[in-house]
Amino acid sequence: MALLASIVCWSDKVRWDVVSVATQGNVGWLERLDRFWLAGEEHSVACNGIFTIDPETQTVLSVRDYVDLGEWRSRVGSVLADFSDRSPAAVAQRHRAAVERLDPVAMAADYAINAVLERPGAHYESWYAIADYFDSVPSRLAGRELAFGSMEAIGSDRVRLSWRISKGIDAAVSGEDTFQIVAGRIAHQVTTLSEGDF
Repeated sequence: MALLASIVCWSDKVRWDVVSVATQGNVGWLERLDRFWLAGEEHSVACNGIFTIDPETQTVLSVRDYVDLGEWRSRVGSVLADFSDRSPAAVAQRHRAAVERLDPVAMAADYAINAVLERPGAHYESWYAIADYFDSVPSRLAGRELAFGSMEAIGSDRVRLSWRISKGIDAAVSGEDTFQIVAGRIAHQVTTLSEGDF
């Protein structure tokens, strides 16, 4: 995940097309075209993977992937640099839009692999834990109306975003999210609640 996170998390869509397959025993050779859509534009690279499987458990035991990294970096390097150079406000706006769409994959997309998210009574460390948390958000917000307030810059690497849930819930809930952004990714988020919880 750490190897692929730099492109997978920022991708709008990922599709790996198998071009050809050859197998012998428990080993398969798969020629692929790995396709990533970033900011609405497709970037692809040819790959060859050698997969070893355990037929009894139907699990992958090993993967050896081959790709021309020089060619790949020349194609996608400038796009990833643009993502890394985004302002804290732009990163927080993208996250806000994902929450408004109730898209848990997009909600987690801009977090660093070692990010921390703190909420009252909860502490999530790592992209994995944060992604699991965001999986629960759509059902927790179902039938409720979430309204975002103003966004405020706090220094050069932080922004604060206020929000309020006022419908579809017994009592109003409001709070603020403070994001620390490092190299275009959310490194640390602290959620404070003014009233209630959802």
